[in-house]
Amino acid sequence: MRGLRLNRRGLVLLAVLAVLATAGCQTPTPQPGQVETTPIHELKGPEWERFLDQTVTVEGIFVRDPLPMLVTDLDVMLKNERMPEDSYILLVGDAAERIDPDEYGGRLLRVTGQVNSAGGDSGEGGGEGEEPLLKYAVLANIEYTLLARLVPYSPKIVAMRMVDDPNPDPTRYAILFAGGINAANNKIRYWNDLKFMYKTLVGTLKFPKDNIAVLYADGKANDNDMPVHYSATQANLDKVFTLLRQHSTDKDLVFFFTTNHGGGFDKGDPSAPIGLINSGQWDADGDEPGDSLNEKTYNLDINGDGDKTDTTSWDEELCAWGGSIYDDAFHAMVANLKFKQMVIVMEQCFSGGLIHDMARGGDRIIISAAGEYEPSEAMPPSYNYDEFSYYFTSAINKADPGGTAVDADTDKSKHVSLVEAFNYARSKDTRPETPWYEDSGDGIPHSGKMPAGGEGTLGGKTTLEP
Repeated sequence: MRGLRLNRRGLVLLAVLAVLATAGCQTPTPQPGQVETTPIHELKGPEWERFLDQTVTVEGIFVRDPLPMLVTDLDVMLKNERMPEDSYILLVGDAAERIDPDEYGGRLLRVTGQVNSAGGDSGEGGGEGEEPLLKYAVLANIEYTLLARLVPYSPKIVAMRMVDDPNPDPTRYAILFAGGINAANNKIRYWNDLKFMYKTLVGTLKFPKDNIAVLYADGKANDNDMPVHYSATQANLDKVFTLLRQHSTDKDLVFFFTTNHGGGFDKGDPSAPIGLINSGQWDADGDEPGDSLNEKTYNLDINGDGDKTDTTSWDEELCAWGGSIYDDAFHAMVANLKFKQMVIVMEQCFSGGLIHDMARGGDRIIISAAGEYEPSEAMPPSYNYDEFSYYFTSAINKADPGGTAVDADTDKSKHVSLVEAFNYARSKDTRPETPWYEDSGDGIPHSGKMPAGGEGTLGGKTTLEP
């Protein structure tokens, strides 16, 4: 049986663990080594239909974020990239819904249930703009046993008090985007990331509510704290930028914030498949500066020409609801848009790879949570937010979500510049990710404390405050 990894440090959980407690199980507790288990990767593999209607036993780490499921590795929940299909299996039915995530979230469970099919015409997800779903296996009518108490994992939707400033500044526009991919991948933290930013914009920064467009998942809000105007598809994002072209002027500030999953080429693991999870795509037009992927290093035919001897490049993506928005598309979206300054902050994995395409044109401050070849991650211990965006938003809000004061104003000007907010978030970020910054207009970002490398001049004198 395949081992279950706890995190990126490679801690391996042995399948033969002492039984510590039981729940939802009416039969005697099986002893370690006496139960035949089916690996998750087989239940979600190409021959999954042979298990249909059978009763199987599976071991995995339980999470509800947002749906109840077993995962092979908590790391797939922490990274802001699409979960590999063979790394999780959904648990459905009343028994699954009754599992308390506060008690069992992040715990290793042994689950017995019937294999049913989902997806296709009746599967989870399936919102507006979502690509047709293939059928796959889920576990129904489950009983479960607790095997081990691991790291707690129980993210929550965070309630926030929204304060609408009575004197908003009409020269400020904002677009907030979180695609989520589908119901299984749409992590709770993406709603919290967006909502914290929305609260900051309408309260502290005096953005008019009517000047903010929120594009989230399937278009349905998770609570009443923040409106959702559109589902997070490429077509709707195009629509919003088209509307913005009709209203913005060369005296306005445009702010664009993205979170959720991103796709790209993960150079951190040369033995892994491209981007680990079918993410991003080959850069057919070769417009990625400095991008150098040697096919021989990865033993991959990246450009599909039949050999593995080329050096080529890769396009990154921002995941939408049921689709992807590749980096080349962003240049077209912001082209011919009038503004005095545009500020773009991106939380998703591989977000640094989108900077080149979005920087063309100048007068743009572009910030990413991660580099071109690396994932970004959730913020422990609650995992209610993504780490970089949490600290960046706290800096421009001058307080964290709970209201505790945050002072990122290092030059004591009583205003927090974009450089100060970046430096604050970068200094607080403890995840294995590298924030990047660009405002010179050459499309080549820099990491580390700003200003540096010709970057930071524009951001040092720019604030989101009125």
